[in-house]
Amino acid sequence: MLEKVKVPPEVYRELVAINREIHYTTDYGLIIKKAQDNGYLHAAKWLEENEELYRRGFARGFEPLS
Repeated sequence: MLEKVKVPPEVYRELVAINREIHYTTDYGLIIKKAQDNGYLHAAKWLEENEELYRRGFARGFEPLS
């Protein structure tokens, strides 16, 4: 089984909210814009800095760091 991508707790909460509201997308630029537009600033910053991790998490899932 593939390991989920671990992200900071505040990023995880915002990614979960994004998934509920707008769903994840493979369009990397769009997901950053949607995060910013919806006020998910922790997630937006993390996404801007972690494209490869986002792509892995899109396929495997995310979980909060302990």
